[in-house]
Amino acid sequence: MERSVHFLLLCSIFILNVGADSVVNNPIILSEDNWSNMLEGEWMVEFMAPWCPACRGFTSTWEDFAKSGGAKGISVAVVDVTENPGLSGRFLVTALPTLYHVKDGVFRQYLGGRKEQDLHEFIEEKKWESVDEISWWLAPSTPQMSVVSLFFKAAMGIRAFYNVMTEEYGIPEWGCYLIFALVTIAAGLILGLIIVCCCDLVFPTKYPPRHYQQPGHEGVDGGEESDLIDDTKSPEADGDISQTRQRKPFKPDEQS
Repeated sequence: MERSVHFLLLCSIFILNVGADSVVNNPIILSEDNWSNMLEGEWMVEFMAPWCPACRGFTSTWEDFAKSGGAKGISVAVVDVTENPGLSGRFLVTALPTLYHVKDGVFRQYLGGRKEQDLHEFIEEKKWESVDEISWWLAPSTPQMSVVSLFFKAAMGIRAFYNVMTEEYGIPEWGCYLIFALVTIAAGLILGLIIVCCCDLVFPTKYPPRHYQQPGHEGVDGGEESDLIDDTKSPEADGDISQTRQRKPFKPDEQS
């Protein structure tokens, strides 16, 4: 009985150790919910996609690098851009796989070799110090890149909606484009109306004051004769009738 109990204890300890090693050795999976963890400490992050052939060929190298990463005090992580399009926009990922080195919130893109030895040398020899940092206005933790992340999420949402219309509802492509065009025009009109209303509220139109003449006053200075000339009177009323001088027509046959 005691032997069986000891055997069970040894098996459970072995299973726990194997499970702990697998958790530690596997790359950390980052998503849009926990990506901010990389802002503390030293990280090596890979952006990949399951459909990418280069990413599939690099998987074993990255997993082997992750096994020794913990001993060097760095965290090795992986990001699936298909499930986290916002992060691909936040980091401006244009090629796969893309590697980043993060040290206390400072981002640098890794452009070295893709062998495990190259990755170890990059960390051990601190070659990352000679790599230019990502500009502050392109840093993934800035507000403007958060806005870019929202645009990427919206783009993926539109793409998913397009797939639903074409695959599930059988709408032809030209019909989808027509729907998107109408929605875009309507959204532009609504947005323009909102902007105009906001401008009118913030910067209201100012009209010049009007001057009204009080009744009983003549002229501008009040009581003085106005400088305006009344041109409604006919010339006959003033006795100034101009006479037109008539000339006798000339006849060449007449002799003077």
